[in-house]
Amino acid sequence: MSTFKQISVEETKEMISSDIYLLDIRDKGSYDSGHINGAIHLSNENIDEFVMNADKEKETIIYCYKGISSRDAAKYFSEIGFREVFSMQGGYEKWVNSDV
Repeated sequence: MSTFKQISVEETKEMISSDIYLLDIRDKGSYDSGHINGAIHLSNENIDEFVMNADKEKETIIYCYKGISSRDAAKYFSEIGFREVFSMQGGYEKWVNSDV
C-alpha cells in the first residue's frame, strides 16, 4: 500500500539541510516569483523526465500553494514507487509567513 506523510513547515526546514528532493508543483510564474531555495519546479512538461531519472529511495518533499494539491502529488509519487514522500502542510504560503 502506498502512503505519504504530511509534515509541517518547521519539519520541512529541518529536513532540507539533508540530501532530499524538494519539489515545487505550483505554476511556473509563481515559482519564478519566489520558491524555497533548492526546490525543483515540476510541471506536466518535465515530470516524466524527473520520474525516469530520480532516485526513488531519496526522501521527497512536495509543496504547492496551500498544501492541498501537494497531497495528491505525494500520493501519486508514493504509488509509483518513491519510498519516502512528504506533503508540506500549508504550502508555500505558510512557508513565507513562517517565523521559523
